[in-house]
Amino acid sequence: MDQFAINAALLIRMVCTGMVVIGVSWSVGAFGPIVGGALAGLPMVMGPAFFFLVQQAPVTFVSLTATYTLISLTATQAFVLAYLLASRRHRPLASLALSFCAWAVVAVLCRMLPPLLWLGSVLFVLATALAIRVSRPLVEPNARTGGKAGWPTLLLRGALAGVMVASITTASGWLGASSAGILLAFPIGYTVIATTIHEKYGSASVIATLHAALLGGCSLAVFCFSLAMLVLHFPPMIALLLATGASMATTTALVLGSRFK
Repeated sequence: MDQFAINAALLIRMVCTGMVVIGVSWSVGAFGPIVGGALAGLPMVMGPAFFFLVQQAPVTFVSLTATYTLISLTATQAFVLAYLLASRRHRPLASLALSFCAWAVVAVLCRMLPPLLWLGSVLFVLATALAIRVSRPLVEPNARTGGKAGWPTLLLRGALAGVMVASITTASGWLGASSAGILLAFPIGYTVIATTIHEKYGSASVIATLHAALLGGCSLAVFCFSLAMLVLHFPPMIALLLATGASMATTTALVLGSRFK
C-alpha cells in the first residue's frame, strides 16, 4: 500500500505539473499574456504536494511547511523578475541560469528566517510590489503572441516538468518543514512556461506574461497563507479545499480585473 501511494503521488504530481505548463503555455497563445500570466498562479503544483502531505503529516508540520512555502514565494518572485529582465538581452538558457542564481540567493536567505505568517506575507507583498514597479516600464502594451505553441513541444516539456516536480516533492518529505517549504516553492512551472514562451513567441511576450505572473503569484500566497491558518482549526482536507478555493477565487478576480483595464 505504501509503495502504491508513493507511485500514485508521483503520477498525480507529474500529471498536474504537466497540465499547468501545457495549459498556461496554450492560453498565452489563445488568450494573450495577461490571462496566461494570471493562470500561472494556480496552485496546481503545490496543491497535489499538500494533498499527500496533509494525509501523512501532523497538522502542525503542514502549517509550518505552508508558512515556509509562503516565505519562499519571495524567492519565486525574484526568479520571475530575474528572467523577465534577462530575457531582454539573453536567450532562454542564459536567462534561466541567471534566474536560478537569483532564486538560490533569495531562497537561502528565506531559509534563515523564522516561520512567521505575518513575515512571509509582508515579504511577499514588498517583493511583488517592487518587482511589478521595476518591470512595468518594460512591458509592451501591444505585446502579441505569434500563434499557439505546437502540442508535441508542450507535451514534452510538460512531461519533463512533471518528472522534476514529482522528484523534488517526494524528496521534500524527508527534509523537514523548512526545507520542504523551500522546495515546494521552487518555480518549476515558471521555468518551463518562461522558456517555452520565450522560444516560441519572443522576448516581448515572455516579459508581458511574467509581468502578469508576478501579480498572479498572489494566488499562491493566498493558498499558502490560508492553508497555514486553516489546517490548525479545520480537518486537514477541508482546510486544503478551502485554501484551494481561496486561491482560485483570487485568480478569477485577477483575470476579470485584467479584462476591465
